[in-house]
Amino acid sequence: MAQLFYKGELAELLVAVLAVFAVFAGDYAWRLSVPLALKLLAFSFVIYVPHELAHKFVALYYGFPARYRLDPFLLLLTFLSAIPFVPVKFIVPGAVYVYAAPGYSKRVDGVISAAGPLVNVLLGFYAYALGLHRIAQFSFWIAFFNLLPIGPLDGRKVLSWNPVAWALMIGSSLVMMLL
Repeated sequence: MAQLFYKGELAELLVAVLAVFAVFAGDYAWRLSVPLALKLLAFSFVIYVPHELAHKFVALYYGFPARYRLDPFLLLLTFLSAIPFVPVKFIVPGAVYVYAAPGYSKRVDGVISAAGPLVNVLLGFYAYALGLHRIAQFSFWIAFFNLLPIGPLDGRKVLSWNPVAWALMIGSSLVMMLL
């Protein structure tokens, strides 16, 4: 059985949350107060951590070891996105890496990949129902972006596994994001 968290994994996840926070706080650099900073830090945690842990815990459920890891290059891009007035924000300081073994299939890969964006879609609906529209909007945006079927993003694997699930998730995230 795979262990729940590896040595240093939670520290890497914390650094990732701080990088996401830096991106959100960058837009408020000239007027950032302690209450706003705490709100943005909580916002960063709620938007980022459940997505990544969903991938990890679903992989563990299927019996495959998984670990969150920072990627030095992606972490640098995330921090560069924190510079005020940078128009494109890149928020991908790391990812969950699943260590495949016999039994790892396109279906399992698709379900693990769908878990993160699905959590963001559900979180977005919950936040929207609570009137937390900014959290809802960003949660839907993260789901939508991750569901794009390109490169290493979740969308390519979800679409390959189940086009209907992919269409429902990306469609609902797009519609809700635009509301």
